[in-house]
Amino acid sequence: FLAGTAQGPKDVPDTVAHAGASASMALALLDKGEVTISPQTAVVDEKLCSGCKTCISLCPYTAISFIEEKNVARVNEALCKGCGTCAAACPSGAIMARHFTDQQIMAQIEGLFRVLESETVEAGR
Repeated sequence: FLAGTAQGPKDVPDTVAHAGASASMALALLDKGEVTISPQTAVVDEKLCSGCKTCISLCPYTAISFIEEKNVARVNEALCKGCGTCAAACPSGAIMARHFTDQQIMAQIEGLFRVLESETVEAGR
């Protein structure tokens, strides 16, 4: 949580108010005992990653780091929100949104066409 001058220039009363709000939001999460995160995150296929670092500069959540030893990108799934920006921009196609592979999307589209086709046939009867 950002508070006070971490968000921008503020005076002391604003900083104190933001600190209190941030503390209460953090406490609310701790009181729950658990935090739910989305399973829709990006994943890097290291065999396809060219090491161009395009994804790193585009990630709005700074969830992607570069592993120098392997010359590949790696996604921190705890930080990733699954927005798909990196997957859309990856020139080598090495990044995919988990649960949104090309095959899964094509299966969804084909399923939709089957439903529409059967509705059209039933409407024509």
